Amino acid sequence: MFRIFVPLVLLAVAVATLLVSNQLADEPVPGQPLGVAGADLPLLSARRLPTAATSATPVTTPKREVTLERDLTALVISAPAESCVVVRQGGEDLFAKDPDEPLVPASLQKLATAHAALSALGPDYTYRTTVIAESEPVDGVLPSDLYLVGGGDPLLATEDYAELLAVQGAEPTRLDGLAAELVADGLTRINGAVIAVADRYDDATSVAGWPEEWVRAGASGTLNAIALNQGYQAPEGITGTAGLLPEPEPALRTAALFDDMLEARSVTIPERPGVATPDRDFSAYLELGSITSAPLSNYLRFMLSESDNTTAELILKEVGRSWSGRGTTLDGALAVLELLAADAGRPVLVFPPVDGSGLSPENELTCRQVTDILEIDGPDGTLASYLPVAGESGTLRNRFVDSTAAGRVRAKTGSLPGVSSLAGFVTGDDGRPITFAAILNGERLAAIDGDAFLQQMLEILAAHPNFAETGDSGTETLDGGG
Repeated sequence: MFRIFVPLVLLAVAVATLLVSNQLADEPVPGQPLGVAGADLPLLSARRLPTAATSATPVTTPKREVTLERDLTALVISAPAESCVVVRQGGEDLFAKDPDEPLVPASLQKLATAHAALSALGPDYTYRTTVIAESEPVDGVLPSDLYLVGGGDPLLATEDYAELLAVQGAEPTRLDGLAAELVADGLTRINGAVIAVADRYDDATSVAGWPEEWVRAGASGTLNAIALNQGYQAPEGITGTAGLLPEPEPALRTAALFDDMLEARSVTIPERPGVATPDRDFSAYLELGSITSAPLSNYLRFMLSESDNTTAELILKEVGRSWSGRGTTLDGALAVLELLAADAGRPVLVFPPVDGSGLSPENELTCRQVTDILEIDGPDGTLASYLPVAGESGTLRNRFVDSTAAGRVRAKTGSLPGVSSLAGFVTGDDGRPITFAAILNGERLAAIDGDAFLQQMLEILAAHPNFAETGDSGTETLDGGG
């Protein structure tokens, strides 16, 4: 009997040892403590069996980022059917919802315009507004008309309007400076008139396809290569830009105001101001003076930060002129299509944009295309540096102020009736940048709080990576000392 009992006991010990060993090799049940060093162990536990190891062996427990996809999936359930979201990091998608759905982007279109301008013109490009004449003044008297030639400067301004632009971080070009230069050079009389030359760009004063009511309401100033004060009716002593209406004759108005600036400096001008006929040849005329704008980098920062439509449209025409020799919206749009493809090394857009500002409801972008544009230069690039900061600057200065995303997001906003969009970069919880784009379209947008949706999205991104641990320290120590 004893001979039979002993083998049975030994067999039972071996089976128990194998079962305990296999249990320790499995992933613990969620919530079950990993540490077992302080537990009361049975005599036959595998932990009490001899082993060749004589010291503790740390085994790293993998961390898993479990909240991003789950939380974004839960969030986009509330989004309109016509919407897209793309989140990328290090060139890889972290999350995508309808990434290739073409949608109305609103002012996200300005991202494409800005990149094309940097590519075609460069951040140091400047605009020049010049004065020319058939001959030099003699003893301070100009014997013929004085021509004021527009260089397309989007921020050419009177003193009052320049002060308003400066408050918004822009560096406008004060036309008064050019009048002062001419007087300093000895000009006292013009035996003729001040004539504006506005043929640098085409004669389209707005963009075909813009809703007429938006044009009349001043969503953009009148587009013109020599327009003052962004093509708006800006009376002397103006204290704000809200509610300004487009100037119906911007070139003539600029000539008249420059005439006034000269006369205020005691220059006699007997003739009434006017506008030169298109395509007149001025190649033999002499330049009497000029004024140069701030670098394009400042203009792009103002355009993106404050989402300025007029600046975007005039910059697009200048891009077109640089690309093809024709200062038109269409040429600028075709340049955007080609320049983005060249800089990305592959096609980015399928069709050219309708405009430079995103005012047109006929524009279409996908969230994938928007993130592709952003990632050409990336979060440390020039374009990213022009974007407003959540809770701090530009169109984001009063948005997401009390959010965990405040100060950690650089992004371009977009807003039209039935459109809410945002795209840019978020600094994640580990300090790494995340690229994102979200476009919401449709009638349902009125039934949800677009800002609340975007804020939740940004807070989810700012918390990434939010690791789920399988232990307090992230490591498990198997005691092999016996």
